[in-house]
Amino acid sequence: MPYAEEKYARLDAARWLAAVAVVLLHSAAMVVSNPAVYGGGAWLAANLYDSAARWCVPVFVMVSGALLLDPDKPQDARQFYSRRMARICAPLLFWTFFYLAWRTALDWWDDGRIDFSFWPRKLVQGEPYYHLWYLYMIVGLYLFAPLVRILYARSTPRARALWVVGILGVAILDALYRRALGAPAGFFLTWFLPYLGYFVAGRLIFDGQMRIPRPGLMLAASVAATALGVYSMSSNRALDTYFYDYFSLTVPFMSLAAFQWIVSSPRLPRLASLAPLTFGVYLIHPLFLDVAHRAGALTGARNEAWTLPVLAVAVFMLSAASSWLMRRHPATRRFV
Repeated sequence: MPYAEEKYARLDAARWLAAVAVVLLHSAAMVVSNPAVYGGGAWLAANLYDSAARWCVPVFVMVSGALLLDPDKPQDARQFYSRRMARICAPLLFWTFFYLAWRTALDWWDDGRIDFSFWPRKLVQGEPYYHLWYLYMIVGLYLFAPLVRILYARSTPRARALWVVGILGVAILDALYRRALGAPAGFFLTWFLPYLGYFVAGRLIFDGQMRIPRPGLMLAASVAATALGVYSMSSNRALDTYFYDYFSLTVPFMSLAAFQWIVSSPRLPRLASLAPLTFGVYLIHPLFLDVAHRAGALTGARNEAWTLPVLAVAVFMLSAASSWLMRRHPATRRFV
């Protein structure tokens, strides 16, 4: 395989690894968010799993940056919007209303009530379900991506690195500000702004113009610091999720190190047939987690310290199979 093709193959590895990490993160979150099991073996293990997977969404954004900021593949704004925005709009609309209906159905199942009153609020908030905020953030990122491409092409590697440091630095300060004052995240069309740091860093790291020293060590250290931070700031009364934030003091370092480690590891399997399914995995997997939770899993039982990763892999495989089936049918292909 030519070197250039091999490098792009590593982005496929980044996509499926990030998708596995997303499923693990959301599986672990169901246990971590249960204050009744705080400090127990299952909670400590879930906190570690959750912390170890926090690089997943930033890596997805860095993969997009590595692909969309490629200077050897020019693309005007009209071409970009016709392809990328069309690619995101259909899933956004379909899954928004699907998960609003799913949430209503779960309320009926759990409490015997049917409530549609939360629909407008969730739409305005850009969070119809806990994972769909990502689609709303990506809309803003894609809207401004053509402008970022132009600025990126006309700047030097040093200037680009300063963008990353500056944007992520401000984002870290903003996360601290929101943590201190309890401020909300704001209008969803502005959510993409701090992610521009990851977006630009993806191409820089991919091209070797930005390097993280000892990425394996930094990844391990930031995972440990994240898990310790969540444990020390939480209690059996409340979970403090500051260190889980994608712009906490630890997660940006973890994410940059994880992406560099992935793109610098040629031995990671590409799994080219799996990579196209990862978008569908992201969208579908909460369905299987909800079913598993209502079947008695992910409650913080002692044995979940080791069964949780097994369940996450099973949910990932079921979600990948569902994504594959939807991609094969013309009526549902556009939604995944």
